[in-house]
This record gives sequence, C-alpha cells and structure tokens, in this order.
Amino acid sequence: PSDDAWFTYSLSPIREEDGTVVALLNVASETTNRIHAERAMSGARADAERAELRLREVFSQAPGFLAVLTGPEHVFEFANPSYLQLVGHRTIIGRSVLEALPEVVGQGFVELLDTVYANAKSFIGREVGVMLEHVRGEPAEEHILDFVYQPITDADGKTTGIVVHGTDVTEASRARREAEASEARYRFLANAIPVQVWTATPDGQLDYASERATQYLGVRDEQLLGEAWLSSLHPGDVSDTIARWGHALETGEPYEVEFRLRNSSANEYRWHLSRATAQRDESGAIIRWFGTNTDIEDRRRNEAKLERLSREATEANRAKSDFLAAMSHELRTPLNAIGGYAQLIELGLRGPVTEEQRVDLLKIQRSKDHLDALVSDVLNFAKAGVGRIDYRVGAIAIAKTLEAVGEMVAPQINEKQLAFQADEVPADLRAIADEDRTRQILLNLLANALKFTPAGGTIAVRVGASDSEVSIAVSDTGIGIPSGKLEEIFQPFVQAERALRPSDQGVGLGLAISRQLARAMGGDLRVESELARGSRFTLTLPRAQ
Repeated sequence: PSDDAWFTYSLSPIREEDGTVVALLNVASETTNRIHAERAMSGARADAERAELRLREVFSQAPGFLAVLTGPEHVFEFANPSYLQLVGHRTIIGRSVLEALPEVVGQGFVELLDTVYANAKSFIGREVGVMLEHVRGEPAEEHILDFVYQPITDADGKTTGIVVHGTDVTEASRARREAEASEARYRFLANAIPVQVWTATPDGQLDYASERATQYLGVRDEQLLGEAWLSSLHPGDVSDTIARWGHALETGEPYEVEFRLRNSSANEYRWHLSRATAQRDESGAIIRWFGTNTDIEDRRRNEAKLERLSREATEANRAKSDFLAAMSHELRTPLNAIGGYAQLIELGLRGPVTEEQRVDLLKIQRSKDHLDALVSDVLNFAKAGVGRIDYRVGAIAIAKTLEAVGEMVAPQINEKQLAFQADEVPADLRAIADEDRTRQILLNLLANALKFTPAGGTIAVRVGASDSEVSIAVSDTGIGIPSGKLEEIFQPFVQAERALRPSDQGVGLGLAISRQLARAMGGDLRVESELARGSRFTLTLPRAQ
C-alpha cells in the first residue's frame, strides 16, 4: 500500500563493566522515502534498458544506415545491419573510424566528424560520393550517400558522440544523372537539327519547345507552353489545327498538319509541316508526344511554280501536238493526191507510158509511201503526247502476235538475205496489252533491225516469262549504237548515227512512240547494244494469269 512506512532498526547491547548485557538499545529510523526512491530508480533503469533495446531494434530494422560513434576518436558503439552491409560486414564495433574504415582517410569524412564533434553542430550531406572496400584487398567501389552527422550531448551540453544516419542513393543518383545527361543530349540534338522540336503531355499540353522554335517565334519558353503556342498560328489555320490535334489525342494516331507560323524576325507567316508521334509505355498508354515543325514555305512555293510550269508545258505540248496533228492531216491530202495522179499516169490514162517513166513513177510512189509513213509517225506521236490514243487492253496470245508480225516482215528479211531466228512460244503464254499496239511496237523494232543489219546478218526474236511479266527481245547483228546514245534514241526526233544509207533514216519517232505505247500498257522498252556487235531491244508487258 502507498501508505506503508519503512523503518530501519539497529539493536545495540548495553553491558556492565564485566561485560554482562543488561539491556538492548533499539534505534529506529524511518526509510520509507529512500526505499521508494531506490525502487523508482530500479524501475526507471529497467524502463531505460527496455527503451534502449526497443530503440536498437528499431534502428536495426530501419531501411537507412545508422551508427553511433562515441568520444573524440569516433569509436563505433552501435551499427545497424544496413550500415554493416554498406561497409562490407566488417567488425567495427569498439573500433575507431580510422581503424575500422582506413580507406576513408583523405576523403574528408574524418575531418567532418572532428568538426561536428568540436562544434556540436549537425552536418547534412547530399549525394556525397565515398569509396568503400567491400572485400579487403579488392578495389574500392563508389557509393553515393545522403547522410547526417548529428552530435550527441550530455546534460551539461558537452559532446559525447555522433549519430550517423542516412541512405545509399547510388542507384537513384546514377539514374538521375543518366537521365539528366540523356535530357541534355536530347536538348542538344533538338537544338542542332534544322527543324523546330517540341513535346507535349498525353493530354496535349505543350511542355517543351527547342531554342529554334522560340527564336523563330521570338518568344520565351513559357509563352509557348500549354496551349499558348496557338497564338503563333495564322488565324486562318487555327481551327483545322485544333481539330487535327484533337483527333490525334483521341485516337493516338500520328499527328500531321500544315499551318502557317509567324516568323518574328521577318514579320511574316511561313508554311510549316507539323508532325507528332506518341511515345507509349509497356502497357500501351501514351506517356508523351514528340513533334517537329518543318519550314516548307520554299517547297510550297516551288511546288506552286512547278505546277504552273507543268501546266504551261502541258498546254504548250498540247498546242504543239495539235499543230503536228493538223499539219499531218494537211500533208496527207496532197500526198494522197500525188499517189493518185501517179497511179493514173501508170495506168496509161494520160497517154502511153514508157519503161523509163514507169521507173520514175515507181520512185514517186515509194517516196510518197515514205512520206506517208513519216506523216503517220508524226500523227501517232502527237496523239500519244496528249493521251489521245485509245487502247483496247486485254489478254493477247504472244505466239499469235509474233506469227502475224513475222509474216509481215518475212519478204524484207528474205530480200536482204538475213537469217531469222525465233523461239517456240507456248500457245497459252499471254500478256495484258493492246494487240494492235503490240504489233506496232514489234514492227518498229524489226524494221530498225532490218535497216541496220547488213546482208548475211541475223535477226532473232527471243521470248521470256516470269510470274509477273512477259519479255520479247528483238536482237540483230548490226553495227550497234554508241553507248552515249542508248537513251537518246528514245527521245523524239533523235536518231542514232548508225544508218547504212541516208535513205533509211526517218524522223526519229519510231522508238519514241514505241516506248510511249509500251509504258502506256504497263510495260517498258529497253535497249542493250555494243558497237560492231549489234543491238537488243526488249519489250516487257504484264503477264496474264
């Protein structure tokens, strides 16, 4: 009970001179307060021990590292598991910092501890690097730490030790530094490339613009961020730009739009092509938009100029073609008259005709036929130039077409004593083409071969096929074409200098017309040649499946 009283008794004997005890002296003193004080002190000591034990347990489980150093020598009194792991689980309790961690000498930490101990003022370190040995004899590794040196003082304010606690932020610090370096590289590249670079948040708010963009627009970064950049657009382009940007944000599809941006230095609006692509995380969610603005003002002006020039050229070409067509028709009328009158004379309707006159009339008829062929070439070229040739495209049998063409040129081949070689062509090999135009091309090629192959030479027709096309090659053993003129011969009114006789020359439209016809049917016409060895013209056409 709290009202109990405690006493201390002392019995002392009282003796006679002979030593006989004649009485006892009982001295009693009350010790209640002392007993209560001792019990209170014992309880307080036990509480303190339990509290220290709990505190040590808390410190041991703390995620950060913690150690207690005592005395001016900074002797380790306590270190939690995180601290021991940091220093490689060395035996450090009871040893000074210099003894336990000799590699820290010269790194400035012992000097910091001395200063904190002497001045009784805390020190806070942020991302401080320290070299520590995890294994004795192995090279030290750098750790980056956030830490605090907190002085411990007694009741009189005297420093008795230092508490060291902190966190190993090596990975986080390196990641941040790498991110900062990457960001710096990105910004450098963004400012180095010749376009304006910008980024936006997933909801479309501009959060970065390169220096090239701010310099072009003559504004500061903050004057472009968010939706402020819209004020730099030409008023006539704002609504379309917002609509396209909104569609990209809603669907996640790439953003592309052309708009006019105001150039502050020139005080003018210039056309730009703006593009942006969404960056996504592993789940597919958009985390950022990366975009560019490219100045296309010069390109648009050039396109407009090119369109105008092209239109003018088309009109001029049409006028030229109309003129050639009209002239061809006008020339054909007197040519037909010349042929008609020559026939009347040859039939003797104008009187008797001598043998010499018949020879002359034959020459007149040949010249008329030659001129008529030239006029036909001019007329065909004029029609092809303005797309006025009608094509009846369908599946044609290659063997049948070649047979018809061969029959047409056989007399000329025999007359000139040329050898003729032709492949056997499968009856089912077909091409997608206009049969009349295909025969026209092949006749042109064979006519050229006849012109430029001397007597005793060879003309060959070879046929090849792939899954997608059919090729018909007409080759000769003539004098060939100079390498510098292989492409020129397909230009109108251009001839290779390989004719055997001046009379063999036309106006140089046959090959130009033939290539136009081939390409109009989805094919092509190519040439290979070598001087003194001959030429090879290859017509390709789409294969019918």
